[in-house]
Amino acid sequence: VGGMGIENIKRLKLLNKKKFEKLINFKLGKKNILVTFHPVTLDKNTSKIHFQELLSVIDKLKDTKIIFTKANSDTDGKVINKMIDNYTKKNSKKSFAITSLGQLKYLSALQYMDFIIGNSSSGLLEAPSFKLGTINIGDRQDGRIKAKSIIDCLPNQKSINKAIKIVYSKKFRNSLKKIKNPYSNNNCEYASKKIVEVLKSIQLDNILKKKFFDI
Repeated sequence: VGGMGIENIKRLKLLNKKKFEKLINFKLGKKNILVTFHPVTLDKNTSKIHFQELLSVIDKLKDTKIIFTKANSDTDGKVINKMIDNYTKKNSKKSFAITSLGQLKYLSALQYMDFIIGNSSSGLLEAPSFKLGTINIGDRQDGRIKAKSIIDCLPNQKSINKAIKIVYSKKFRNSLKKIKNPYSNNNCEYASKKIVEVLKSIQLDNILKKKFFDI
């Protein structure tokens, strides 16, 4: 039926750059990136190591402003968030962190980014609709359909650096103009409308009755 997030892009009136900067109280720069990194649920004690690899790479980027959206409540999320807080405190002129931008500010932010980096599903679902490159770190999104704007890399400095070189390359930037989001249906119908049509076509009687089994 298409992605519900894509429907939000079509429905919402996104913020212009000046309004967006005012709302988050942070001025964008010549280059801008959005970082969203979550712990991988079944990976034990790796989140801190992997996120430090990412921080080490992006800290060396020149003339680049960095917006962090904080990690979810999965195990080690607090570890990542503390690392973000420590980094932004030391680098307040070039970085900014927020627990959540919310739909409007998040989607508006994507208009002004050079790329999104991390392991969030938004890099796969919404970012391609903005003709925006995504650097997807690690295996958290393995198994999902991916647009050609997604660059997969390993959670180490060498692999992340290589992915950044690709995302800034002329060949890749030109390819973004023709990117198609696999989560957006071709006829621009709203996903919610199609979901309603499906629900209307099936029998829903008695679905609330619970069945119990003697084990």
